[in-house]
Amino acid sequence: MLTLTQPQSAIFNSQQQIRRTQQKRKETQELLKKKWRAESNYTYICDQFKSLRQDLTVQRIKNDFTVKVYEQHARIALEKGDLGEYNQCQTQLKQLYAYNIPGHVMEFTAYRILYFLHTRNQIDINSMMAELTPQQKEDSAVKHALEVKSAISMTNYHSFFRLYLTAPNMGGYLMDHFAERERVNALKIMCKSYRPGLGTQFITEELGFLELQECITFLDSYKVPYSDAGKTTLNTKAAYPIFVEASKKFGKIDIKGQI
Repeated sequence: MLTLTQPQSAIFNSQQQIRRTQQKRKETQELLKKKWRAESNYTYICDQFKSLRQDLTVQRIKNDFTVKVYEQHARIALEKGDLGEYNQCQTQLKQLYAYNIPGHVMEFTAYRILYFLHTRNQIDINSMMAELTPQQKEDSAVKHALEVKSAISMTNYHSFFRLYLTAPNMGGYLMDHFAERERVNALKIMCKSYRPGLGTQFITEELGFLELQECITFLDSYKVPYSDAGKTTLNTKAAYPIFVEASKKFGKIDIKGQI
């Protein structure tokens, strides 16, 4: 029988401890995924993921498991609409990807583009465009995000809302955050172009609403006038100045993640 010396035994025990710790982290991550799907308790899940991330940071662990943890937390934050937490995960993922650690790089590259379109930070957008390689631009998710950018820059609301309804992965969750802004800008254009009225059913179909009532609820939130009691036609002449004024509230957005 092989007998280990004291130093060798210490090393062996240390390696065993490391393997047990790694396994426990993986089990924790899987458990959190299951609990989120079963209970959807975001406060609890977010706190637990942050604790797991802090443990990885303290131990200076940067590997594929670290990437998996940040990606999973980022997706949950997107699903819940927590852009502050998402932004923190996004920032860390960019650094981890720079080390060539495997992950869903293209998926999150597309998210970064959509995120910058939401914040309207032109410097970040320009930097992002300069970083993209020709190969990345051909990825389906990245290509979709670039088409969204093009639609916004050309104020092509028809194209924008077709892209909104067909966003891959979790891109739609990010686009939710600036869909209202683009709808207001679109209605400003539509009210100026269509006189004296515009059918609410047409607006529903053109601006990516899933049903007529959703569209009317949106219009009512801006207290716009209709041409009839049944709200089938928007009074575009009277509604135009309302949307001109409403568009002024959408400026540059600064979202900082929680450390």
